[in-house]
Amino acid sequence: MVTSKKPFSAADAVPPLAAALLVALFTSLGFWQLDRAAEKRALEAAFETGGEPREVQPGIESAPFERLEATGRWLADRQFLIDNIVQEGRLGHYVITPLELEPGEPLLLVNRGWVPREGDTGAALELAHGAATVTGRAGRLPRVGIRPGEAFAGGSGWPRHANFPTEEEIAGALGREVLPFVLLADPDPASGMLRRWQPVAMGPARHVGYAVQWFALALAVVVVTIVVYRRRSKKQ
Repeated sequence: MVTSKKPFSAADAVPPLAAALLVALFTSLGFWQLDRAAEKRALEAAFETGGEPREVQPGIESAPFERLEATGRWLADRQFLIDNIVQEGRLGHYVITPLELEPGEPLLLVNRGWVPREGDTGAALELAHGAATVTGRAGRLPRVGIRPGEAFAGGSGWPRHANFPTEEEIAGALGREVLPFVLLADPDPASGMLRRWQPVAMGPARHVGYAVQWFALALAVVVVTIVVYRRRSKKQ
């Protein structure tokens, strides 16, 4: 007895199309993770680069973690304490102090380091009057994926307690423009602040690992699809 083959229907096209879409999605995510790993390697390389610092001037544009030097006047009465920063297993604050390079020009925000919450924060806020010079690397303010609450929820007094603010929000609180980067001050034992800067929170190896997982999922979809259709073909 001769059996006829089941005709190919529109419903039969759904599984291979879904498999193709999944393979394309997983593959693109894998390459995206590889791109992220390359970006992290570039940031780490920039962080390791030494050399003489470049002078910060009004309107300057900087590369990530570029070595910089700035001279100006501290606005000691307009400082920010970024709360809920964990270092060495303890809660504390990052002290962000504006530095006025020239009157009327955008301010440079300087992250002068971390102090524990139970420590003497007042001493960390004391700054000498007159011109000051600070060296460090170009960076950003600390960020979180989802910020719990408003940027400034502790009143309008100074120093202003902040909850992971952006540069724009700090500029609004100051009523002055700020440069589009933050200077991460160089370590100084005499400052009494912890300045342990890291170029990236997650290294390139983690991204490569994620890429391997996405590529493995794409391969698994291909293998499963082939096996299923070979079995179906034999039954028919």
